[in-house]
Amino acid sequence: MARMSWSEACQLDSSLLSLETFFPFPPDYAQTLTGGLTNRCWKVVAADGKAYVWRPSTHITQAFSISRFQEYQILSAIESTGIAPHAIHINDQGLLVTWIEGESLGGGIAFDSLLKTMIAIHNISTKRVPVAPFNFTARVDHYWMLLDDRYKVEPYISIYNQWRRAPSLADVGHTLCHFDLAGYNMVRTETGNKVIDWEYAAIADPRLDLTLSIDVMGERPLEAIYRYCQLRGIEGVDDWVEGVLAWQPRANMMAMLWYLLANQLWGDEQYLIQARKLQEIICS
Repeated sequence: MARMSWSEACQLDSSLLSLETFFPFPPDYAQTLTGGLTNRCWKVVAADGKAYVWRPSTHITQAFSISRFQEYQILSAIESTGIAPHAIHINDQGLLVTWIEGESLGGGIAFDSLLKTMIAIHNISTKRVPVAPFNFTARVDHYWMLLDDRYKVEPYISIYNQWRRAPSLADVGHTLCHFDLAGYNMVRTETGNKVIDWEYAAIADPRLDLTLSIDVMGERPLEAIYRYCQLRGIEGVDDWVEGVLAWQPRANMMAMLWYLLANQLWGDEQYLIQARKLQEIICS
């Protein structure tokens, strides 16, 4: 993280200027935060010593269909759970949330611990979260529409066309889903594990959320599904097995398009390599 004066930070990112009416005195300093793929956030330390995270709205967040206002609504709705940062301020330039002090869990979290956190999120009443349900087809169509023609070639075309519709499954209800729950988005604190980076969160099929975490954590699907159902007290395990297996190629396709779009936006070859790996997994 690069630490710099507030004025230097504002010169680098003009969106920070929108916070000058929020802070009664200019903040002491700001630091760039590493690790986020979608956006470049800032740690802002105010004159009174309180720390925040500034999550800007940019052409990058728009490209990935991220709404800071929706993120603000979700964080505000679940504030009493204590599982996430508090949403402090929202404007057309971005979202300011509290900084969570603790140890990033990175790759050092047991999958059981992650599942317990996921279940806590899935058990939050959706009645208190005023956002529209996640639309899988609309999301992947959005990614595809933004891609340049150089990416719209085989086998990407066939993969997208084959898997762009949500699967027809037994209804297990919709829950609040984080959609990027892994150790790198969890912080160990004195009061337990907290979850950060809610920019992709939505009301959706929890089996998709579980699918995404199984993949990123490299877990065996069947064992992970049975353990999730055991921890959550679910008896109809078959519907969950069928659901996760149906979501897997679709989740991989969505991630593939995400990486292709990231390669287009940033030009980093690593994103294209990841997209090709996912393409090979889907085709196999």
